[in-house]
Amino acid sequence: MRRAENFGSAMRIGYLPDMFGHVAQMPQILRLSGIETAVVWRGVPSAVDFHRFVWEAPDGSTIVTEYLPAGYSNAAYILDVPGPVDLGPFEERFAPWFRGEPVLGMVGTDHMPLPRDFKKRIPDHATVGTLADYLVDASSEGLLRWRGEMRSAARANLLPGVVSARIDLKAACARAERWLERYAEPLQAQYGREWPEPFLAQAWTRMFQNSAHDSICGCSADEVSAQVLVRYAEAEQIGRELAERAVARIAAEVPRDAFTVVNPSPRERSDLVELELVVPDEWEAVELELPDGSRVPTQEIHRQEPHLWEARLTGADVPLVVARRLHGRELLGHVLNGFRIENGRATLEVGDEPDPEWLDVEQLVREVTFATAEGEWTLRVVARPKRTVIAMVTAPPLGWTSVRPVRASGSERKAGPSTDVSQLTRIVRGGDAGDSYNYAPPPGDVLVDTPIDEGRELVEDGPLRRVEVVHRTYMWEGNRVDTQTRFEQRAGEPFVRIRVDFDNPCDDQRVRVHVPLREPADRSYAEGQFAIVERGLEPEGGYGEVAIPTYPASAFVAAGGVAVLLEHVTEYEVAGDELALTMLRSTGLISRTQHAWREDPAGPALPIPAAQLRGPRTFSFAYHPSVEAIVEQAERYRHPFLTRPGTAQAAELGSHSGAVLEGDSNVVLTAFQPGRARIVNESADPHSVHFAGQRLDLRPWEIRSIST
Repeated sequence: MRRAENFGSAMRIGYLPDMFGHVAQMPQILRLSGIETAVVWRGVPSAVDFHRFVWEAPDGSTIVTEYLPAGYSNAAYILDVPGPVDLGPFEERFAPWFRGEPVLGMVGTDHMPLPRDFKKRIPDHATVGTLADYLVDASSEGLLRWRGEMRSAARANLLPGVVSARIDLKAACARAERWLERYAEPLQAQYGREWPEPFLAQAWTRMFQNSAHDSICGCSADEVSAQVLVRYAEAEQIGRELAERAVARIAAEVPRDAFTVVNPSPRERSDLVELELVVPDEWEAVELELPDGSRVPTQEIHRQEPHLWEARLTGADVPLVVARRLHGRELLGHVLNGFRIENGRATLEVGDEPDPEWLDVEQLVREVTFATAEGEWTLRVVARPKRTVIAMVTAPPLGWTSVRPVRASGSERKAGPSTDVSQLTRIVRGGDAGDSYNYAPPPGDVLVDTPIDEGRELVEDGPLRRVEVVHRTYMWEGNRVDTQTRFEQRAGEPFVRIRVDFDNPCDDQRVRVHVPLREPADRSYAEGQFAIVERGLEPEGGYGEVAIPTYPASAFVAAGGVAVLLEHVTEYEVAGDELALTMLRSTGLISRTQHAWREDPAGPALPIPAAQLRGPRTFSFAYHPSVEAIVEQAERYRHPFLTRPGTAQAAELGSHSGAVLEGDSNVVLTAFQPGRARIVNESADPHSVHFAGQRLDLRPWEIRSIST
């Protein structure tokens, strides 16, 4: 709206005619922006039989909505015939929808300029105006009321396959959104020096540029999708860097021999963190000391070999060899921190961080040169002994704590988490004779779900984390495809983290991972935009498009006694006693002129070979064998803690709590900037919560922006 004002004014109409389905909360979102009317086409259900209806969000917000029968270009070509325009046939065609009210004709369509002499050729009895003019006195009296999302194909193609087209775009979008909304902005608001508005404006501009539906939906030319990925990468890079800068400011209050652990959530919680620790070789095991003096155990994952490089040299060659490998203070990818001379060995000591912070490198090289001037020497580059460990750490809400490695008092080993994961996934591959808009199985499609080879590998089996990998090999269209499914179980987490990796050699296909339900399901519940949407198993079809029960989910989907936690918008289907998630859909055309499951073309028949998504593919999610506390578990899965080594000279460990959200876990924080925040009640019950010293009484499904 700010950009529109730069061109004169903003038309305060929710213009949404070509959305591939409408989100349930859109009426509330528009109302919060001061918009009271909307214009729609696709997705409107058959229950709507008049050109105007009332659309209601889950929270009860309503807007008067104009339905466009035949679409947003129903009068685009009335001026193609020379001479005076006869509007009679047009009015007769649409009269049943308007029932005596003025018929709305939309003059224009995609990529079409304003016709020449437009106003002169329109008959006197017709009125030329904008949508705002047409809807200026729109009343809700006597209109049908529709509540929630609109995903019907009764009167227009819904084109639901865009949810799974170019799944790499959806993953890139989600990464950028999370780094901006849940890390960069909240952490900069609380711990940054100055609000980085220019950087954030640049990042959000990139996000907005990608929000055109053909861009994010992946139904564009390959050149467009390539630019979409670039913009998301730029936005993500800005978000990551701003978050890292905020964490660096926190680390400046943490001792150098400790680590800061940052919680991006507005509630206290625990998370598994992975740290690289410098500890003596003689320590059998390591614990982490917390600010209150208590300790938490660690699980060792890896030990780094401290000896990096060695050569036998004459004294005169020592400074030459050092000079060739030294770039400023960088040596073999590490930071030069000192040296020692002993028993015919010259040892250069390196680390990942400067310690001491300042070092006269030229003076150090002179000292090494002088000390090794005569005889033969063994020149060594050695890092301090390091171990990679994991630990379960509790951190305050939107705040941080600090931990320091200490020698463990014992080596007692407790049993770690152990759930049989052998039956949690089933990979199913089939053909796809569709396009970027709609899936369609090819004639005689053969589903491949049985591997020709299978094996299991136990990667980790510790008290805090257990990792198993199931290796399965399939034959897809004559290609041998090796898949790796990684199952990660963490102590204290009720869900199993799952990641599927494979190298895709095939075109024109749909690859899904199926997870078992615990009980029969006749509906699903999916988190979308600020709401959880209930859906049945049979979508409304029509208009020559085969209706299939594949739907989008954002953070999670629940059905049949289980929940699947998601990293990004994902297509799902309740398929019998399983929940099927689309990991990959490979297509080669924007739109297929002859489509088995759609009568009308949806766009140009333009080849998009990059949309086949050949090469390495990764798909991650979590399996939660319950439908309890799903919002809370999704928060835990999607927003890991951040860590960084301390940089302060102080000796004391500390912690700090940021803004706290107290109350029901179905109330979530979705944005936090200086002086303002957005709180959403993602439940059908009213809730009272406290945030930043304020009591908030939220109605069901309410989106509330507050001043802090």
